[in-house]
This record gives sequence, C-alpha cells and structure tokens, in this order.
Amino acid sequence: MIPFQMFLFLVIVMCSPLHALINLEERAQELVLESKQIFLEEYPDAFNPSIIRWNGSLLLSFRVIPDPNYIFTSHIGLVWLDENFSPIGSPQLLNTQTETSLLHSIIPSRAEDARLIEVGNRLYLVYSDNKNLLITRGGFRVYIAEVKYDGVNFTIHNCQCLDQFEGESWLKREKNWVPFDYHEQLMLAYSLNPHLILRPSMVNGTCKTVSSTSNEIKWEWGDLRGGTSGVLEGNEYLSFFHSSIDMPSVQSNGKIISHYFMGAYTFSSEPPFNITQVSVDPIIGKGFYSGKEYKPYWKPIKAIFPCGFISDENHIWLAYGKQDHEIWITKLDKSALFKSLIKVESVGDR
Repeated sequence: MIPFQMFLFLVIVMCSPLHALINLEERAQELVLESKQIFLEEYPDAFNPSIIRWNGSLLLSFRVIPDPNYIFTSHIGLVWLDENFSPIGSPQLLNTQTETSLLHSIIPSRAEDARLIEVGNRLYLVYSDNKNLLITRGGFRVYIAEVKYDGVNFTIHNCQCLDQFEGESWLKREKNWVPFDYHEQLMLAYSLNPHLILRPSMVNGTCKTVSSTSNEIKWEWGDLRGGTSGVLEGNEYLSFFHSSIDMPSVQSNGKIISHYFMGAYTFSSEPPFNITQVSVDPIIGKGFYSGKEYKPYWKPIKAIFPCGFISDENHIWLAYGKQDHEIWITKLDKSALFKSLIKVESVGDR
C-alpha cells in the first residue's frame, strides 16, 4: 500500500501545472562553460564515454548497442581524438570475448560502460560484463583488462573477472567501480558511502579490502554511485559521481521518470582514502536535459552519465553520455568547481 504522504505527493504532482515543476535548464551553473557533442558516423548512437590522455594523445572509449531488439548485446569501442575533441580515423570495437571454449563462443558481448585508467605505463579498461549463457542480475561482474596498441589496432590482454571481494553476492549486479592509480597500484572504489576501497589482483581476480570510511553526505538526488576514474589533482583525488531518482520535471513533461544527475567529490591521496569534499547540488549545464528524444532501451529517462575527464591548470573536460544515445564533452571552470564543493565529515573508518 502506498503511504498516504506519497499518495498525496503524487496527486499534487499530477494536478500541478507544468510551470510549477522543476525546470532543470534553469539550474544551469556558470562553472559549466561549454559543451560539445562528439558524433561517430560509424556508431551514431554510441554513448557513455571515458577519456584519457595516453602517450600524448586523446583516447576515447564508448559503448554501442548494435540492435535495440537485443539490449543486452553491448560492445566497447575506442577512437583517437584531436585536441578539438573530433574523431581521428575510424573507431574500433574491442574483442572482449577472450575465452576460447565452445560455450563462450556463442555468448555475445555484453561489455558496458568502460573507464580508462593509466597505472604506471600501462593502460587498463575497467568495465562490466556478463559471460554466462543465461543472463541473470548476479551474472554481471566487473572486469579489468590491459589495453595495447600496435600503431593500427587495439587489443586487450590479461582480462580478469573480479568475482572475489568483500560483500560479493550473486544476487547483486556489479558495475560502476571507480578506478584510481595509487603509487602505480590499481585501486578500485567499490562504493562511495561507505567509501570501500579494494586492491584487485591481475593474476586471479581476487580483491583485497584496503579501507572503508563513511561520511555524512547531504545529497538529495539519489544514492551516490561511481562515475569517472579518480585523478590526482594537487594533494587529493578528484572524481565525478552519478545518482538517480524518479521524479517529474519540466523536461519530462511532468511525467515521473528516472532522472540521472552528476556531482563531484574529492578524496584523500593516502589510505584510508576518505572522501573530503562533495558537490551540494547537481552539476548542470545548458542543454544537459533537453534535445533530441529517443526510444529508450530500458525505460524512459532524462540522463547524463559521466565516465571520464582530463584537465589542465584551469579547466576540466568531462566526458559524459546523454540519454543512452549520445557522447558529449563539457568544459568546466576548475577553480569554480572546487569552490562549489563543501567539506564532509567522517563518521567512521576501518
């Protein structure tokens, strides 16, 4: 039974005029300077990009669902970009099906939402996949693979399924772990609050718990979930998270659908890697929640989804997916972004 307060809220929403709803475009912030869509002719509906500067050049990963009738079949691709974030050459889809058994040969790729991270001199891809014949929620696990480039083609090597870690359950779908480089060791934030840090093995896929800290974080837009890789900025790591809530808005024409938001946070550069600062409000730029409408793969959404960023002294260029069908880069004022964050207090660690 729906609680009376929730029932009353729904009645008010359904009876409210459109102008009384939240207009997300009116919440655009000055720290978001400009945005640019990256369009891949070969994959016009590519989405959820990560970006990294590797060997002096910009490399973008992306996700593709080749056939909307088979939404679990999903591929990860890579493409070089120039300094204006325009594609160079042809994108390449990665072969993530590294198993050689007959059974695995008939299972399609279900790789999704990669993050690129350089650790030492090695480039890694952290992504979610399901390599079981029968698709179940618990069959989705996080994978790590090294990316190599021979001057023409990209290949992945030493692919590891991370299936042994604290709290592992075959009832839970695993995705959106946050990778970061700690003194040339790959670390992964399993969750944000608690900020549970794991150290994965590239030999057998086991993950050792490094630390866990909890914070009082005031965020009214859904549970904090992983977004971009963590990148060392000064004395702390910076990352961007995502969250979602079901709500009505002007942009959804008053319909209660899932809205995805993003914010930024910092965490300490040494163990226990406690979160130190976080956004108060969602980071919103002009056009984030407007534009072309698409037939949804899963359910109606208004969504942006951050997966990677690069930066210089004054600016951050953040790569995000939009509406599960578009790739965008947005330019942020770095100083203004850090000024927008508030300090958070730790309430426990181990």
